[in-house]
Amino acid sequence: MRLVSYRGHDGTLRAGLIDGEAVVDLEAAGAQLGLTVGSDLGAILAREDEGMAALARIAAAAATAPERLPLAEVRLGPVLPRPPKILLLAGNYQSHIIEGGREPVEKAAITPRFFIKPGTAVIGPGDPILIPPVSEAVDYEIEIAAVIGKRGRDISVAEADDHVFGYLVFNDISARRLNNVEHRQPRDGDAFFDWLVGKWCDSFAVVGPYLVSRDEIADVTALEMALRVNGELRQHSSAGEMLFSIPEAIAWIASFITLEPGDLICMGTPGGVGATTQTFLQPGDVVEAEIERLGKLVNEVR
Repeated sequence: MRLVSYRGHDGTLRAGLIDGEAVVDLEAAGAQLGLTVGSDLGAILAREDEGMAALARIAAAAATAPERLPLAEVRLGPVLPRPPKILLLAGNYQSHIIEGGREPVEKAAITPRFFIKPGTAVIGPGDPILIPPVSEAVDYEIEIAAVIGKRGRDISVAEADDHVFGYLVFNDISARRLNNVEHRQPRDGDAFFDWLVGKWCDSFAVVGPYLVSRDEIADVTALEMALRVNGELRQHSSAGEMLFSIPEAIAWIASFITLEPGDLICMGTPGGVGATTQTFLQPGDVVEAEIERLGKLVNEVR
């Protein structure tokens, strides 16, 4: 199934399911079946098995749902507007490591590196990517994200897929340089913390356009991914080039923290980022991040 969040007549976000070229309102379709599902996709996922069962029943009866809206006329929002946690892997593609001037890594000799973005950074398809006052070096990074559907801690690699509900496209926007730090006295770690806060700005976590359930994707590592700026291809790779797989990343992260339904596990980016050529995003640029079978995110820069 493909799930969305779309804007209702009053502008509020509502959860929907795509059936053909229509969006089925989940709350209305659930009510027709005697189910109480609500209009928030995150809350539906949080109900785990009960929520999954409700989604399955609605999907099976989607053709007769009482509220079907033409997909082409619906304004989509961030499919998960406030995930409990946004967890991202750094340096998970050799091509990105090499373009940054570092030597290729030996997977057996390293562990995954992950960090967190705040929920306030989330935007969806069609929303503007905002260049903040603190930086003029704003960059893009296309990533595939796994969405957790089942709560867990200390999850093994073999069990990890059972905790994934589905996948979506993620554009990890980054401020590569900060222009408000020249006055400070240098300290150890400044470069790392500048890099980290450069990930946190508003509009720097672009998610969507759909949440595609895991059963729809036979082999997630085979998915082709591409990012274009103003129609120019900047990044092109496949998810199979990741160093650490999604199950390996989930197992590693879950050895430290509890994963909850709605958490995003963002799997890093391939080579081709703007920092390599110092070609950063400018106002008016149009960024298209597309992953095979997961859809395309289109956002203008302001």
